[in-house]
This record gives sequence, structure tokens and C-alpha cells, in this order.
Amino acid sequence: MPTPPERTALYRLYDADDVLLYIGISNNPDFRWKAHLYSREPWPKQVTRHVIEWWSTREEAVAAEAAAIKAERPRHNGKHNYDDAPFDPASWPTASAPHKVRSIADLIRTEVSSGRWAHGQRIPSLRTLAGTVGASMRIVSQASALLQHEGVLELRPGHGVFVAAMASPAHSSHREGASRDQRTPGAPDPGRAKLPHDGFYALGFPG
Repeated sequence: MPTPPERTALYRLYDADDVLLYIGISNNPDFRWKAHLYSREPWPKQVTRHVIEWWSTREEAVAAEAAAIKAERPRHNGKHNYDDAPFDPASWPTASAPHKVRSIADLIRTEVSSGRWAHGQRIPSLRTLAGTVGASMRIVSQASALLQHEGVLELRPGHGVFVAAMASPAHSSHREGASRDQRTPGAPDPGRAKLPHDGFYALGFPG
């Protein structure tokens, strides 16, 4: 007999000034809110109001959560809380040997310096870029690592590669040793241990 779909709540948490702090989903929102309080983040203690809506299945709640975060930009969500950089594969040439890493890095750098890819935006996946320029994932990863070293890009584990917060036309060409401590507001701090999104549910707890 098939397992019945799991009814799941989408919840929004607000502070005293009615600022939207966080959007999440859970099949047991009371448990999930208490779990937030045990995190090392300060924001859960600022919550004074919550709004909840129930969805018939978890899949529907997941889709609604992603759409709500992108549209409403809660202050402390990391997942989905970003723009994807526009990408026109037809405008990118095939990378030619023997300098594929440098030429791919130059293509990415041009997108940033031109302003087409703005700081805080997530760039296309490395797999997408590799298929576009006809290079291996290893080559594109090396180009990405080069630009991360320059401070043009930054890796957010579990989320993708983003244009760094400091990247701009004035800085994107030669920014060796750039600070990694500049992040877009609400982005997760890569230097702090944090339970993965939906981690409680994945570990078998209500969530």
C-alpha cells in the first residue's frame, strides 16, 4: 500500500518590526521552531510572530518554499535567497587549447566586469559552463578556483558559485588575495558549522 502524502507546513517568522526573518517548511512546525532556538544564530530570539500555511504534500511545500524565498527575500535564509546570473550560451565561444583555463576565466571575468553578472548572483553551474565551452569539468573548476583566488567569485558550499560581493568593474580583473569575509546580507557564513537545510528531516526528526 503506497505511503500517503505527508502534509507539510510552510512557515514565516517575523520580528517585532514585522520584518520577515525566515521562511521554512516542516511537518511539525512547533518542533522546528524550537530547533531554531538551539542554533548558534541570534535571529531566532528576535521572532515575535509567525504565519503558517499547510500544503497537502511535502513536494508542494518544497516548491512553495523556494518560490516564497525568491520572491520575499527573508533576512536569514541562504538557500534560494539569491538571483541567478543571466546566461546566453550562444554568446560564449568554444575554449581553445592550450590555454583553456585562462580563456574560460577571462569569459567569466568579462561577464562580471561588464555588469551582466552582478555581485551576489549565482553563476551557471560548472557543468553548464563546461558543456557550453567544450571543456571538462576539471578545466572549468580550475578556472573557477582561479577567480575565487582573485576574489571575483566565491563558493558557497551546498549552494553554488557566486559573483563575490566585492566584485565590480573596478575590481574584477586583478584582485589577488581579496578578503573572503564580504558576503551578501543573509548569506550563510562558510566559516561556521551549520545544520544543512532540511537537515532535521533528513536525519529522521520531525522537520
